[in-house]
Amino acid sequence: MLRSCAKLKRSTSTVNFNKVFCYKFIRCKATTISAHHNTVTEMPPTNSVADPEDAETLRKSVCPRLSLVPVRYTKTIHFVRHGQGFHNVAGHINHDNYKLWDYADAHLTALGWEQAKNLGRHVAAVKLPVDLVVVAPLQRALETAVAAFGGHNYSSSSSNNSSTENSTGTGNQSSTVSTVGDSAPPLLMMAQEGLSGKRVAHAGISCRGCPPFIAHEMCREHIGVHPCDRRSAVSVYKQRFPGVDFSLVAPEEDVLWTADHRETKDEIRRRGLTFLKWIAARPERHIAVVTHSSFLHFTLSCFGQGAAEAVQGEMHKWYDNCEMRSLALTDDSDVAVAAQAAAGVRDEWHFAGGLHASGRPH
Repeated sequence: MLRSCAKLKRSTSTVNFNKVFCYKFIRCKATTISAHHNTVTEMPPTNSVADPEDAETLRKSVCPRLSLVPVRYTKTIHFVRHGQGFHNVAGHINHDNYKLWDYADAHLTALGWEQAKNLGRHVAAVKLPVDLVVVAPLQRALETAVAAFGGHNYSSSSSNNSSTENSTGTGNQSSTVSTVGDSAPPLLMMAQEGLSGKRVAHAGISCRGCPPFIAHEMCREHIGVHPCDRRSAVSVYKQRFPGVDFSLVAPEEDVLWTADHRETKDEIRRRGLTFLKWIAARPERHIAVVTHSSFLHFTLSCFGQGAAEAVQGEMHKWYDNCEMRSLALTDDSDVAVAAQAAAGVRDEWHFAGGLHASGRPH
């Protein structure tokens, strides 16, 4: 009798265990079996997080700083400050020198040119991908951009006898770059004569093998009061830098700069954010932006709050002359999606899948 009871108890325990196991298995992973296709399809767990708001809450509790977006809504931006200008040297001696007209739209010093060329060597050494160069329309930024991302210096003995076209920054046009003679390569910058204390003599710089260059008014330096931050006439730039697209710089004369008002920090930040929205809508994925220290500092200070202290320090510290930092820009808003669609941007790495080798869908 006792033996029979023990056997019954073991049998009952086994049944209960099987019931619990089956219940837990079904709760964790339900399956459906198709007799026609002999396939097993996994169903989502019954206790899975189905509500997007709940999923977002869970993500924030587990990994609050992580973000995932389709790759075509991200860009790598290489932010570059211009090389040393004559105004930098004078301003280091006495800050009031920034107000002198002697340094209006200042050029690079000899050291500034060497800094830009060193950046160019670094860009070549690391094989930095650059689809577009956006540059502020001031002499020192333009000279830095062409020295760092342009081709070789041009001289009359150059043997290259072919000509190419440099596409404009508007994305839907192209313009032939000016050339010097039939055998000259297209030029980003014409040769310039030296002027003591103001400008360094330099050979012309070729467009050969370069990405498109476009100047943009919105990424220029802190506007107002300092003559070094007042741009020259657009026609002057077009003559000196025939390989750069100036279609976004207007009117001919600088109407933004005034002698009695200097932009507030908030005004620079708003201008910087507007510029980044324009960058985000571009079709290019790897963009170099050659600009200025105040613009970079106040624009980037809008980002990174809440990040690790080291990350904030890397983003917000003041730029040295010709320093380059690379940042990831992400925009998955409806506006960005529409802009990317209008530009025909696609994810070149995406593979649709969904077909057997026979071509029939699953």
